[in-house]
Amino acid sequence: MQELCQEHKLLDKITNKELAPILLWERHANPLKSGQIFCTYSQILSYRDSNASEVMRAHQYKKPDRTLGASNMPDPLRVFIGGVIYKLQKKE
Repeated sequence: MQELCQEHKLLDKITNKELAPILLWERHANPLKSGQIFCTYSQILSYRDSNASEVMRAHQYKKPDRTLGASNMPDPLRVFIGGVIYKLQKKE
């Protein structure tokens, strides 16, 4: 999934504000399970282009100081390109 995002420069487009984030869901992350500090939020965001079309759905940890935890970047869950939905398989 990361390779697909790199190929289409999606993370660059997020950084350059070409894709707008919309918060879909959030809750406090469990520090024991996530490895994040207390009061960090686990968030699911939808990134949309200028036509309001969803381009990517991602997970991120937002720490109390407003910086991103883990990889310091959103982790893609789904990517929508050319009418095709690419998504991660759930672990069984």
